[in-house]
Amino acid sequence: MQVRDMRDVLTGLCSDLREKRAKPGDTIAREGDRVSFFLLIVEGWVALTKSLDDGETQIIDVLMDDDFALVGSSRATTLPYSAEALNDVRYLKFTEEMVNGAQPEAAVLRSHLAANIVVSQSRTAELLLRLGHGTAEQRVCYALLEFFLRMEATGKTQEAIFSIPMTQTQIGQFTGLSNVHVCRTLRRFARSGLVRASGRTKVEIINLDAICRMANVNLELLRSEIILKQPA
Repeated sequence: MQVRDMRDVLTGLCSDLREKRAKPGDTIAREGDRVSFFLLIVEGWVALTKSLDDGETQIIDVLMDDDFALVGSSRATTLPYSAEALNDVRYLKFTEEMVNGAQPEAAVLRSHLAANIVVSQSRTAELLLRLGHGTAEQRVCYALLEFFLRMEATGKTQEAIFSIPMTQTQIGQFTGLSNVHVCRTLRRFARSGLVRASGRTKVEIINLDAICRMANVNLELLRSEIILKQPA
């Protein structure tokens, strides 16, 4: 189910629901806040981040077009992560009461949220596996493949060309590497004819099979795990 369909579902539950916007670097929710709401990303990228007291930050997930996220809950004490816009973001913010209602639209929403939780857990499992056991090359290759598949699913790729609105520091925060290590890895890929980067955000995967082998990824299996199947 695409964003437009889910917006119709949400509007059916709350007619005065209004789209919100965030600019790059804006904090939508902050770690430690006492909040309870859901997000639907209409367009843009949002990083879910966890930080240490010394400022070191790990991006634990990235939300993109069509993604849902539960940001806090009335039954949880405090928000365990922050949500920060990586580029210009349009999103909808809605409550647990809307999800838990008796209306047919609420049942549709609950089903869609459950599916989103499953693919989110799949992404987390794949990322944690590589953070715990992967080399720098495997981590960066996996990140490129995940972003490529997710953007392909929303029509934001041209063959294997797509934009990643993240700095090398932010890619490092996602892959558990320093920005210097990310830079060196991407340069090595470029010299080997695997990847081409242009401008600040555009990436082209030139040799998709090689990137899959380096990441130890079966592309079709990964696609089935992290991309929602559209209803018939």
